Amino acid sequence: MDLREYIRRRTRRNKWEKYVTSPQTYLFLELLSTFWRPGKLVRPTKAALLFGIRLMRQACRGKRPVVWTNVYTPPELIWAWGGVPFLPEVAAAVAASLGWSTRFLKVAEGAWYSTDLCSFHRCALGMALERVLPRPDLVIATTHLCDGAVKFLEMAAGIYNCPYYLLQVPYQDTPQSRSWLAEEILALQKELKPLLPARPEEIERVMGNLNAARRHMTAVNDLRKSVPAPWRGNEALTQVVIFFNGLGTGEALSFYRKLEQVLRYRVSKNAPAVAEQERRLLWLHFKPFYPNPLMDLLESGLKSVIAFEEVSEVFWEEIPRDNYAGGIAAKILANPLWGPAERRVKQALKLAREYHVQGVVHFAHWGCRQSTGSAALLRAALGKEGIPFLNLDGDCIDPRNFMEGQTITRVESFLEMLR
Repeated sequence: MDLREYIRRRTRRNKWEKYVTSPQTYLFLELLSTFWRPGKLVRPTKAALLFGIRLMRQACRGKRPVVWTNVYTPPELIWAWGGVPFLPEVAAAVAASLGWSTRFLKVAEGAWYSTDLCSFHRCALGMALERVLPRPDLVIATTHLCDGAVKFLEMAAGIYNCPYYLLQVPYQDTPQSRSWLAEEILALQKELKPLLPARPEEIERVMGNLNAARRHMTAVNDLRKSVPAPWRGNEALTQVVIFFNGLGTGEALSFYRKLEQVLRYRVSKNAPAVAEQERRLLWLHFKPFYPNPLMDLLESGLKSVIAFEEVSEVFWEEIPRDNYAGGIAAKILANPLWGPAERRVKQALKLAREYHVQGVVHFAHWGCRQSTGSAALLRAALGKEGIPFLNLDGDCIDPRNFMEGQTITRVESFLEMLR
């Protein structure tokens, strides 16, 4: 019996399943949220929460095909083709934020999934084995950014016995690469027509939403260059669901419009997100999503603020109405986290200047070869510019790999040096 068959047999029903995968659960939560009347400055948070609830309800209802995919595969592509994009890696982050990740990690480890591998995928596999994720109708992965996600999603397609498609992304961003990738996207659209009946009017609507949201996202990022900072980095990094699942939807457009209004108000009223901001930081990679004191201590107790994060950068241009496939291909290939590591280094230097930071923190997530592999290049390039760099070892999903005392001591020492 091979590993895939073993995992399939391990998949079992449990008391969570009927609640977590029931659309009625999310309908109840949506109705319950109507009693929450947040103030003006908290409305974007409610919009993001509602999107996450509605996304799960939509995925569990099964009226539209559910497409599992990986982080940075453009969600607007799935929405435009008539599907519901679901990212197990994002689901793992949500589970961690609720304090549930350790349970699912142990389930995955019981199925021989190595602890040396990325905890995003280990947690997602445990959730799949516990049957608390919406069942996929098909899986679409892209080869850019994360090698582990490609293999994890292939395994997931085997567990759920559904079709698996892989978009090969060229390593170099050239006009020839963009043209080739656009043709691959159109070929996949044609191949998937029986499963995802893409309609021209739906494609145009989704791309219109994406372009409109992009304008608000760009305005938000410009407002975040203000001193003092109008938004906490911890808050920005929390909005992974709407950033990775929502682009192309009306809900994401509404979220970024409201967020721009809130930040513009804060800047005009000189109402910073953190009262004392002696040091401004640039954050690289993601944060630890499980409950821990690091982020609040960093942005409150230690008189500093995360002015910006590399994952919030708007690196793509508007999608042309007459060539959506070319625009999506260009967006994929323009990602500075893909391709030669020098692209990421160049972006980090650019962001450090634009956001007037005194230091850069790179959260070295355990098991992420793509991110941690460029840490030495980042340190060297930032050092030449006189910008202090902290490579902070940790884990985004597994709280068992969080050494609280050691981590906080290193952060305090780094901030004291910046003083």
